[in-house]
Amino acid sequence: MSISTTTRRKNSRPRRTCCTGCIADSYLIGVGHAELLAGLFGELLIPPGVAVELADKGAPHAVREWIGQPPAWLGIRPLHSPPDAELMAALDPGEREAIQLTTEQKADVLIMDERRGRAIAQRRGLPLTGALGVLGDAYQRALRFEALLVTRYAR
Repeated sequence: MSISTTTRRKNSRPRRTCCTGCIADSYLIGVGHAELLAGLFGELLIPPGVAVELADKGAPHAVREWIGQPPAWLGIRPLHSPPDAELMAALDPGEREAIQLTTEQKADVLIMDERRGRAIAQRRGLPLTGALGVLGDAYQRALRFEALLVTRYAR
């Protein structure tokens, strides 16, 4: 699913999104283009589990620095209730919390590439896109787009 510019124009408030550990956060942060997310969505919401994953010592240094001093357009939101049994059994903390936060915040879109998480989000009827959808939308909206650099970093 791609996030069309016509949908954005019809919606008077900025898009909001929940994001897990995919190209949309760690890869774009790593290559210095995290601002594409702000340009596409206005406000990026992530749950604490995703923030912990981004701050993990196994994450790239640039990502750890970025989450240590997050931009104003990034909101780390606690969950109002714990993820349900299906999410707890099937997914890692970041993915299950992102699905739960998307539901609680009635977010406009969930960015997720993890296959099991995407399947659950689709069954629940959540609006969904992935890393390629984010990059495609950035390209369509003529935002700064350096696909080769992002692809090189992702390998």
